[in-house]
Amino acid sequence: MKRNSRGFTLMELMVVIVIVAILAAVAVPLYVNYVKDAQRTEAKGAIGAVITAEQTYFQVHGEYTPDTFVPNPKPGDQKLNCDLTDALNNWSIVVTNADPTGFTVVANGKAGGPTDGRRVQLVYSRTSQPDWQEN
Repeated sequence: MKRNSRGFTLMELMVVIVIVAILAAVAVPLYVNYVKDAQRTEAKGAIGAVITAEQTYFQVHGEYTPDTFVPNPKPGDQKLNCDLTDALNNWSIVVTNADPTGFTVVANGKAGGPTDGRRVQLVYSRTSQPDWQEN
């Protein structure tokens, strides 16, 4: 009498579960780092836009200016002409320490959001290389 068995043995199922667990253990940290890198890139892109706006402001006024960026600014809300609408969903961006020699741009992650506790800062100087700091 010949038996026709169908399905998987317990051993085959256990091997598949172990393989999936190993793949998940490797993939999840890579994905988390990928997301953090994407968030840092978003902040750096916004800071790049602020640098361009500050340089334009300097050409007209002969100095850099401090500024705070808000979502959907009304005329007069900010000095710099810089649209950061998308970045302001996750980041709070401020220009400080503005003087004729340079300025500092700080992007702080918004509380309760995916960037909470993160910070990207650029110290820009007319006489030296930009200094990026991240955490």
